[in-house]
Formats: sequence, structure tokens, C-alpha cells
Amino acid sequence: MTSASGSTAPTASTAASSPPDGQLSRATAMPAVTATTTPADLPADVMAQPDLFARAFVTRLLTQDYRQPRTELLGWVQAHAAQSTDPLVMGLIPSDLRDKWAVFSVTDTGSGPAPVPTPTEWEGLAGRSARTTVQIQHVNQPYSWTSAVATGRITDAGVTGREVTALVTLHTVDDGSPHTATTSVALSFNLEGPPTRDHWGFVTLAAYTVVPLAGS
Repeated sequence: MTSASGSTAPTASTAASSPPDGQLSRATAMPAVTATTTPADLPADVMAQPDLFARAFVTRLLTQDYRQPRTELLGWVQAHAAQSTDPLVMGLIPSDLRDKWAVFSVTDTGSGPAPVPTPTEWEGLAGRSARTTVQIQHVNQPYSWTSAVATGRITDAGVTGREVTALVTLHTVDDGSPHTATTSVALSFNLEGPPTRDHWGFVTLAAYTVVPLAGS
């Protein structure tokens, strides 16, 4: 796990602006990801409520077994991907990249760490029999989002914002001995759901912060 902070998309509290330099070229170069499951893998009540969906999505996203193919996790994210037309969320992202953006936002390391390690990092962790466990601490609606809604800056009736904080513990086996390292993480992201679509989906990661806590 990388100790730093990064942002991969404009947040709802900022005026609409073009994505940072290089981001569109990196998204264009990223191969398209095929969904490997369906939204039915989460219970209907979870899919119907944004806080429950945010909690379940982050739990699965960060619970990673590096002995399994990275593509399986990316396919799961793609299966839960959604799009928004709101200018403050992804309105200036070219239409031909929007289907990629959910996966791109959780993998792009151009401006900082990403929730999903790079293929090289994933392979290295696999060699250490690594996996992660996750404990969700808080799910809330950021003030920047409620302020944007209150001032009429959000035009998409189906989009909302959430911030999730969690403890992520990396379990590894080094020289035959088990080790753990715990980090505190915070993810700010957008969701799209009713009344625009039947159930909630993940639109894009806006910010991701990682702070190391302890190891053994």
C-alpha cells in the first residue's frame, strides 16, 4: 500500500474544469475492461440505498487477494460502473472515455496512489502471498457535496457524493513469517442512482488518501 494522497477527478466542490494534463491520454491508453459479474452480486437492499452501497463497494474494492487475477477486481468495478452527465462530476470528460472512467479512477497513479495497485505492484504482492482485510469506519456525505446541492450547482438528479473512511490491513508472508501493516484510508467519490437509474452505481473516485498506522 502506498502512503500518500492523490486525486483523480474534479470534486463536486470545484468549478467544472478540464481533467489534469496527461489524465485523458492515460485513460485513452488504458485497455477497456469487461465486466465479470453483475450488480446482482450485492443484495437488492444494498443496491437501493447510497450509504449501504458506498460501504459495500469500498469494502469489496479494498479487500484484495493478490494471489487472484487483478482483472477480476477490475471487472467487478466495471460491473458496478455508472455515468453522470453533471458538469461538476464528469461533464468535461469526453463521451468515448466515460465508460472507462470508473475503473480508470481507481487505478490511475498519475497524480498519487490508487486504491488498486498497478500490475507490477500486484504481482510483487502476490509473490508475498499478500491479501488485505477492511474495516469500514464511517460513511458520510461530504459538506462540499451538500453545499453544491444547496446552491443549485448540481444538475443531475441521480448523482450524489459520499466519503468513506476505513482501516485496511495488509497481510503478507515474508521469509516464512506473517506480517501485517495497517493504514487509514479515505475515499471521496460519486454515485449515480434513482431516479436516473434503478440502482446505485459507482461513477468516479474524486480523492484517495492513505495514512500508515502500524505494522508487525
